[in-house]
Amino acid sequence: MVFILQHNLRDSKRVRTELAQIYGINLFLANQICDQIGLSSNAKVGELSALQIDKLQRIVQHFHVTGTELKRLLAQDIKRFVDIGIYKGFRFNQGLPVRGQRTHTNAQNTRRKSRF
Repeated sequence: MVFILQHNLRDSKRVRTELAQIYGINLFLANQICDQIGLSSNAKVGELSALQIDKLQRIVQHFHVTGTELKRLLAQDIKRFVDIGIYKGFRFNQGLPVRGQRTHTNAQNTRRKSRF
């Protein structure tokens, strides 16, 4: 196993799909990173050299926010909305949909869950 950004990548899986398992990196971004390094689409994690692993880690750390840092930034944004008292912050506090979705019929199963 390869340990990158507090995440274990399995040796038998493709690099692109394993990168997408890291919080903050989706499949499109994983494909862009692998293309930037010059990895083939079928490259496995176990086949990577130490230089390729180092390049991969440097690119992700330098250009992208991932993992607990991204979670912390999102929590700070939500706290800022609540603190300044805007409507979006009120919706976050109440557990209601934030982006204008209807609540009469559709939000029962998604956002309006009881928090007891």
